[in-house]
Amino acid sequence: DKIELNRRMNATLEAMARALFQSWFVDFDPVRAKLDGRPPSALDPATAALFPDSFDETVTGHIPHGWRVGSIYEIANVIYGAPFASSLFNSEKLGKPLIRIRDLPNESPAVFTTEVHPKGYLLQPGDIAVGMDGEFRAYLWAGVESWLNQRVCVFAPKPGYSAAFVRNSIIALLAEVEATETATTVIHLGKNDIDRFTVIIPDATVADAFKRQCQPWYDQIVANKHQSRTLAT
Repeated sequence: DKIELNRRMNATLEAMARALFQSWFVDFDPVRAKLDGRPPSALDPATAALFPDSFDETVTGHIPHGWRVGSIYEIANVIYGAPFASSLFNSEKLGKPLIRIRDLPNESPAVFTTEVHPKGYLLQPGDIAVGMDGEFRAYLWAGVESWLNQRVCVFAPKPGYSAAFVRNSIIALLAEVEATETATTVIHLGKNDIDRFTVIIPDATVADAFKRQCQPWYDQIVANKHQSRTLAT
């Protein structure tokens, strides 16, 4: 029962973070309210004061005054997995677990490796991981510390930005690439695709307010998943 409760709670927390991101950074609800002379709904006066009350015209459309459109690299570092040698893969749990694309949905790595790759990255709970073949989903990792295999990448938030902000910023961008990719077998996400990602970059105080609001929700999601794994074991 507790495992099921955790699953439902996580779905709610994720939906809350996505709804707040949509309201603030896609629909610009607080800015539109102030533009109409209304107090932004569901915001305390201090948070409402952080939002501008007008829009600027840009090449991508209207965005709140003082905000801008910038590269994904302004809010996140993109870390790519390393080409670990398959000859060292094992199922005897020797070494550390290795995360491949197929392991992202269930967070249960099937293979381990004793290799310590010089360009290796250890995926940590709370990281945003994306598979680069087949389908492009941004996963909030809550599994154990694991090596990141090739064709999997991590979007690591830069200071001032949260995992919740970065993840919700790239979900639509990944879906757009997936929808426009054409291939006879498997579609691929490449660095060239990521280089073209542009995102709305709000005022630093608004980004910080979003981080204070949403990051605890993401931390709770990770904690709930960890607890559910322990209970299942």
